[in-house]
Amino acid sequence: MERYLQKLNWPTIAELVPDKIETIILPIGTVEAHGTACVGTDNFIPEMLADGIAERIDALIAPIVNYGITKSLFRYAGSITIDPEIFEGFVRDIADSLVKNGFRNVIVLNGHGGNNTSLKKVAYEFHVETGCNMAVVHWWELCDGLDRKFWGHPGGHAGTNEAALVQAIDPAYLDESSYDPEIAYNFRRGADVYPVPGTILLYEEGVGYPEFDIKKAHEYRELVIKEVGDFVEMVLNRWAKLGV
Repeated sequence: MERYLQKLNWPTIAELVPDKIETIILPIGTVEAHGTACVGTDNFIPEMLADGIAERIDALIAPIVNYGITKSLFRYAGSITIDPEIFEGFVRDIADSLVKNGFRNVIVLNGHGGNNTSLKKVAYEFHVETGCNMAVVHWWELCDGLDRKFWGHPGGHAGTNEAALVQAIDPAYLDESSYDPEIAYNFRRGADVYPVPGTILLYEEGVGYPEFDIKKAHEYRELVIKEVGDFVEMVLNRWAKLGV
């Protein structure tokens, strides 16, 4: 069946929600520099994950929130940011509207670290004030163990993991010809730098660079979809079992 909310007409939605479907996936990202990957990386990945798990968890997919809170990479070409208070209010309005349409479970698939703090705040206030459920999944954090097992090291911003996923979505989203290892910056605790001096950010020194291996990219993509799907399915099952 069609899983994208905006592709359905209102009588169909009224028939499905909430009698047949109680769960909605809300992908959220931002637009910012990502090394040799496209500036829409943080949007394409959560939308891909939503598409990959929607049928498994019997959910519809809300239109993506394409703009988020871009900070340390804001001054690089193509980057766009939203004020945190405006962002939080916007996401909360969307979530409240989804509840009024009958959804009880909102699964936020977040593609951007700059959104983390605001989304945690929104999720807490939403669940307290509406009595409905929200899970915010930061896929790259959730998949850290997978990254270390599959790649042998953690990923990074525009590094091995993100580069592989956008390459798997569309090879045109990753430009190997413009790659230069010198645009990578080894993130170090103890310093806040604006703008960050690099558009590929590595979290362990010397590892996490893009690999440009399309075969491995497709294999990794399927593993990430499974990892995220396993987690979300577990959360939904426990909510149902506990009656919340």
